[in-house]
Amino acid sequence: MKSLGGEGISMKFALIDLFAAPGGLSLGFEMAGFRSLAAVDVDSRGMKTYSYNFPDSEAITGDIRELDTRELMKRIRISRGDVDVVVGGPPCQGFSTIGRVKIASLVRKGVWNLKNSHPRFIDDPRNILYREFVRIVRDLEPAVFVMENVPGITSYRDGEIVRQISEDFKEIGYRTEARVLNAVLMGVPQIRKRMFFIGTCLKDSPILWPQPTHREPANTSISPDHIMKPRYKLKPPCTVWEAIGDLPNPVTGKSRLSDARLEYDMEPFADYQRWVREGSSAVHNHIARQHSKRDVKVFSLLKEGGRWRDLPPEIRKLYGYRDDIFHDKMKKLKKDSPSWIVAAHLWRDGYMYIHPEQPRSITVREAARLQSFPDRFIFQGSRTDQFRQVGNAVPPLLAKAVAAVVMEILKAA
Repeated sequence: MKSLGGEGISMKFALIDLFAAPGGLSLGFEMAGFRSLAAVDVDSRGMKTYSYNFPDSEAITGDIRELDTRELMKRIRISRGDVDVVVGGPPCQGFSTIGRVKIASLVRKGVWNLKNSHPRFIDDPRNILYREFVRIVRDLEPAVFVMENVPGITSYRDGEIVRQISEDFKEIGYRTEARVLNAVLMGVPQIRKRMFFIGTCLKDSPILWPQPTHREPANTSISPDHIMKPRYKLKPPCTVWEAIGDLPNPVTGKSRLSDARLEYDMEPFADYQRWVREGSSAVHNHIARQHSKRDVKVFSLLKEGGRWRDLPPEIRKLYGYRDDIFHDKMKKLKKDSPSWIVAAHLWRDGYMYIHPEQPRSITVREAARLQSFPDRFIFQGSRTDQFRQVGNAVPPLLAKAVAAVVMEILKAA
């Protein structure tokens, strides 16, 4: 099987992907002209997907805390400074919940030993994986690193976390900038914000950011601080129906059924569909969940864009859910708008993503389309595994937009 990406570009620059599964960042970078030398993740099932789709990359399944950087370089036959880019999204639990009161509690319990009275978030033991990312960047000394994470870290203490991250990388020789990017502005049929840090040790190279290619959806507000003025006319946002409307009816099966090869049964009617079908001769990972007769009836009652709270009271009573907690228990996608965020808990909250025309929740392939994975990217593992992988991934088209400016930074050196 050929490695994905490249799109006819001679792949000159090399990357290493940390926290890589299932491969959204790597795929975006390869589509922009990079090649993946190695990828690391503790998720064994996600790494099966990575290995299948990136056969030329060294896929390492294991705890990054146990990764010996010298052994990694020896394994892929590189020296310090040979790799051009290190990318990754270290999970940092402390980003969203950190506070002085919590820190004090950890200190009293002996979980966190401090030498001063002004602790930094990096010292929070819940952020140990972030520290490992910094360590590996220091050891590999790439020209550029890209780190992505939750956008909420911008709000803590007026940007204190962002400043601390910049300080941490400055200590190992990197100038760093941070920005929140919305995937929908880069052609992804989904409203999804992510924080990106781009850092470089190249002294004379400016840090660049991708410009939007698509307009923001109607009735939404995206902070102008995170939008660069485009140099060209923007395209309309990609909609749910442009993303999934050409797919054949799915197979219906139990969770143990992980794949079934389906033929395309209609021509693509949107540019996005033509793009996403390139290099693919069939549809995979397109298996619908089995639903009860009650659920099918309720799904049919929902209008596009409708949700649990819009259902008649007598219907809601059939389920016994509390309206104040489960107001979004069910939600039907709207054909003429981008999707709301395809979340990591997609595997267990499938009713948040009801198909706009058919009385069922969406399939893995439909979720992958909403995330901008091309059809040639085939997910491995059980259907539950596949849903989790899709929800955890960085949208490849968003990654490609970031990769394109990283390429400019490297070429300017």
